[in-house]
Amino acid sequence: MTAKSINDAQDYLIINYGGRMKRILDITTLLQNHTEDAVIRFLKSLLREKQKVMRQYLAKDKTSPYLDQVVSESFRIGMAITVLESESEVTIKHEIEQGAGESGELH
Repeated sequence: MTAKSINDAQDYLIINYGGRMKRILDITTLLQNHTEDAVIRFLKSLLREKQKVMRQYLAKDKTSPYLDQVVSESFRIGMAITVLESESEVTIKHEIEQGAGESGELH
């Protein structure tokens, strides 16, 4: 995983409320202590929790400003997952292609 993809994903996880910044999650720190797959699984779990809360607010009060916040956070978490997963797929595909080329040679 490249530093650029990590930064891109982290950018989705920061919300600017007119000068006041809110970080949903710091994936840089998580990636220092956990594997990429574990971080992606955690983000997916967090997204499912946000979606549950969203459904609850939709059933109670569709005009709640908290609903707007949950929708925004859900979207941003989903985008961070997309960035990290696409980077993981590119890395895996590249490793497979490199491995296939090396093992196909005769010595």
